[in-house]
Amino acid sequence: EFLRPYVKLFKVDLKSMNPKTYQELGGVLNCVLDTIRCLVQMDYWVEIVTLLVPGYNDSDDELKRLTAFVADVSVDIPWHVTAFHPDYKMHEPPRTQPDMLVRACEMGRAAGLRYVYAGNLPGQAEQWEHTYCPECKTMLIERCGFVVRANTMIDNRCPNCEAVIPGVWEPAPPHSTGRMPVPHACDRQGAGVTFL
Repeated sequence: EFLRPYVKLFKVDLKSMNPKTYQELGGVLNCVLDTIRCLVQMDYWVEIVTLLVPGYNDSDDELKRLTAFVADVSVDIPWHVTAFHPDYKMHEPPRTQPDMLVRACEMGRAAGLRYVYAGNLPGQAEQWEHTYCPECKTMLIERCGFVVRANTMIDNRCPNCEAVIPGVWEPAPPHSTGRMPVPHACDRQGAGVTFL
């Protein structure tokens, strides 16, 4: 309640659904799950990020339990699945491959989550970087990595069916040209930076 005047949203890392894994990392799984529930009940906007680590938290069972938990709290919570790369204190597991992110995203969608994203492998996770209207399936926001290539939303609504899209939306800047540089990984022609 103290933070409410200053904070609109929270990004919560949900690393695993295994209490032992959390204990090894120095945390308590139930505290994280309770925090997610509490934030949603307090009407904060919540987005969840899971770093998908091969052989660590990527089993079908764990992903099904994780996505079922998130969907039970709210199907409108965006779930971001990001790719692991060996670094810092964890060098043993291999890199997360794009097909692993896609598999996790498909499991999230099967659990009923309406906004599922694959992150940090720009241009390699098929449609899972974009935002779609859950009602009519129109692409609303096209992304590649952190770059928004197109945003067709009208305020907080789908331009096609006018469904309200939940989230924290800022109005478009006045006199925007809509042209943004696109990094190499997102360039459809594969040659340098293009402009939209």
